[in-house]
Amino acid sequence: MIDLRTVSISGLKWDKDLLWVAAPEEHLVVTYNPATSKTDQKLTYIHEVWDVCPDEMGLWIMTGGGKLGRQIVFWSVEERKELRRFSCPDGAGAGLALCAGKIWMPHRYNRKLYCLDPESGKVSWIIRTENETFSPSAYRSELWLVEADPGPLGHWSEAKQGKYFFSRFDPARERVIERLPVSAVPRCMTFDGERFWYAEQGGKGFTSMKKK
Repeated sequence: MIDLRTVSISGLKWDKDLLWVAAPEEHLVVTYNPATSKTDQKLTYIHEVWDVCPDEMGLWIMTGGGKLGRQIVFWSVEERKELRRFSCPDGAGAGLALCAGKIWMPHRYNRKLYCLDPESGKVSWIIRTENETFSPSAYRSELWLVEADPGPLGHWSEAKQGKYFFSRFDPARERVIERLPVSAVPRCMTFDGERFWYAEQGGKGFTSMKKK
């Protein structure tokens, strides 16, 4: 049994009472049950696993190995093999989420949000975002993102100068409609309807906070 308190986590998703965890250094996808504290190893991949998103038919994972450094793979749990693979467009790769039958994937530093067709990997839509966004997560029909304002010097600002939010994004209106400030520097986040689960940049394991 893997002790998630000792690993660096880059992706989190909530699905059916389980927390799905991507641990890139270990090349692992693991589930965690908060009710029992039980972990279950679901996938060991050949490349780092940067994010994970469960689907009814399998798992979407964001991994290394694409043309520009990241790629998206659809993994069949039943067949234990890849069914689809495509490179992330324009080097985007700041996490992925399934919402309204589409894959949503931010390009953090270019401040873009891509909407992809999960069958072909083709870009259906590109939205410009006000701030940097990463680690998308879907709760029912809601799309949540980590939103970052890095500070007065942009990427050269110190981490403590940045402002971070867990933000609900409306793709139809192309804007954030709810923004909750976070004191930590999150690396990834997911929402279960009541709590935000997140891992901190540079830390191990994960924590949670109740939505106010």
